Amino acid sequence: MDEIKKIIDELGIVALETNIKIAGIAVVSDSGNMVFQTDNWDLTNQTNIILNVIKGDCSFVLNDLEFSVVETTTEGIVGTNESGLGHVIFAPFQGGVLVSYAMPRADPPKALYFLKTFAMRLNGKV
Repeated sequence: MDEIKKIIDELGIVALETNIKIAGIAVVSDSGNMVFQTDNWDLTNQTNIILNVIKGDCSFVLNDLEFSVVETTTEGIVGTNESGLGHVIFAPFQGGVLVSYAMPRADPPKALYFLKTFAMRLNGKV
């Protein structure tokens, strides 16, 4: 757990330094356990929703905000709120998924690429 927290702390610092516009992070295991989440984004009771998006759901609601999947690639999934309230980005890795809330002015493909580099560091650690 300390190693995961260290990776996520570094992710937050680099995201701020490079203006990626990420506001919240969570790490969810393939079995649906919340492994880690930032204090500002509580997804504790929403892990099944996250896993269903990974399995192919095209729309989802997290923390009372509705998102539609707008991009699915080998790198991950981007969900966007159609009212302009931001994006949720999913970067799967071996053992789980790194989930992030990106602010409305974020560049989702850039954020996904950024998150994927950290998700790869989480491989096998969950």
